[in-house]
Amino acid sequence: MTKPNDHSLKACVLGVQVLLSKHPNATFFQKWTCAGCGKRITGNTPNKFFQYGHCEECGHTTDINKTGCNYAVHLPIGGLADVEPEGSA
Repeated sequence: MTKPNDHSLKACVLGVQVLLSKHPNATFFQKWTCAGCGKRITGNTPNKFFQYGHCEECGHTTDINKTGCNYAVHLPIGGLADVEPEGSA
């Protein structure tokens, strides 16, 4: 069963495909609700969806394919975000 702000993993993948086709410089981060403690978690791997998510608070591993997920989008819209950095960090 999905939470109100979660959608099926398949729906999120399709949504991101549309987003990236229109905004190829966008970055997304998967979000899900821990099935163990209910904490809302944002993954730290950009531009990748996972079927399972681990909660660092309670240690539970959530089957995101069953519970659903969502994603946060970072979309550069101008200014310094559109300028490629010089050199390497």
